[in-house]
Amino acid sequence: MIFGFVIVYALISFVNHLCFRTYGLDLGLYTNAMYDYAHGSMANMDMIWDTKELALADHFDLYLILFSPLVYLFGSWTLLVIQIAAILVGAKGVHTYFKDQPRVAMLATFFFLSYFGVFSALSYDYHSNVIGAMAVPWLFYFVREKRFVATSFVLFFIWIGKENMAFWMTFLTLGLAFIYRKDRKSSLILLGFSFASFCYFLLVIKVLMPSLSVEGEYLHFAYESLGESMSEAFIHLIAHPIDSLEIFFTNHLSDSGFDGVKVESHIILLISGVAILIRRPAYLIMLAPIYFQKFFHDQPMTWSTGAQYSIEFAPIIAIGVFEIIQSIETEKLKKYWFWGVVVLSFVCSIRVIDQPFDHVEESNVQFYKGGRYSRDYNISAVREAIEMIPKDAAVCAQNPYLPHVALRDDVFMFPFVKSAEYILISSKEYPYPLQTEDLTKEIERLKRHSEWETILEENEVFLFRKR
Repeated sequence: MIFGFVIVYALISFVNHLCFRTYGLDLGLYTNAMYDYAHGSMANMDMIWDTKELALADHFDLYLILFSPLVYLFGSWTLLVIQIAAILVGAKGVHTYFKDQPRVAMLATFFFLSYFGVFSALSYDYHSNVIGAMAVPWLFYFVREKRFVATSFVLFFIWIGKENMAFWMTFLTLGLAFIYRKDRKSSLILLGFSFASFCYFLLVIKVLMPSLSVEGEYLHFAYESLGESMSEAFIHLIAHPIDSLEIFFTNHLSDSGFDGVKVESHIILLISGVAILIRRPAYLIMLAPIYFQKFFHDQPMTWSTGAQYSIEFAPIIAIGVFEIIQSIETEKLKKYWFWGVVVLSFVCSIRVIDQPFDHVEESNVQFYKGGRYSRDYNISAVREAIEMIPKDAAVCAQNPYLPHVALRDDVFMFPFVKSAEYILISSKEYPYPLQTEDLTKEIERLKRHSEWETILEENEVFLFRKR
């Protein structure tokens, strides 16, 4: 079973990278950050911003520092390898949690590995919240075994993945304290973990990140429908519950093109296991901040079933659902429920992969379709162009090419040329942050520009070198 999932994951993640379906945002940016850390420098946001904003001011992600030596081994594939390995570690944690019941362990592990949020996360680059989420099954296991030293290490590991992970752990450990409320010692320790998680969260977003930022403030509060700060958002939720519920379930932006995105995600989440968790509210407490950051966010992609925005549901649902079903006394009924939830979750995954509603790129995730293993232009020309660029040269590249040229001191996303000595672009590729017509105009301008010479032009792939 594990070997089969590894193959599927590789056919999604590795093939995307091979076919230039990984992007500067976010794989290129994170790979370049690891390169900087591996060479003893503080990573910054120079790739996409005009300021020298430190990467830690954008996201307080210490995993990139921790993993940075691996770039010498795996190059631009490093984070993709780590992400798949982490998912397997998470699956091992789920299996270990249920190890005393082999059949349940097998079904829960299959449920976890086939969960739609895992496929969606793999289809879109790398994100550190995936790594943190994969440690959660081990947190559950060590708490149950009362191995609180090990629990504290796992908890700290999750904290350092991203600033919002500690906020999630505040609620997750609170939910665990509720589950183990009859064990006074365990519940008190877990309440202590919850308090420590919240303190770490506040330290990071109120002190550390603002001190590292050029603007002197936390940069990622993106919940304008609720207010301009965390405190205003909290007050809005309490003072305007009806309005908050409306925002939670419906498109709160003016663009009607995003109607239905939240509805689909809510339905998929309910069918794939959240509905069963209602029987034990402690698990819903654990998911409260994940629901909040998903459905109140200003960015519609966050609401969707796509990318990394559903990965945190996977470990909570995998453990919570199978724990609840285990409590059913009738063996025959229990068996039906076990297989039922596995089948329903798998159907949800097929729905998300095969007929994505929004913000899931079909070509990025449909591993069973032959068309995704090629592109509509000659990508070998891109590889040839990359080989022509000196390893120490400053490069400006289009979004899908950035992860492949990110292991260098200076790399920028087109059209931010800055100090680049080489420019790699194609009119056949994803034009972000430009529109297609603007990209075409920029290519024509560079072809005529006296400062740049065209050293490769093949099948609409262009490599320019500064004269």
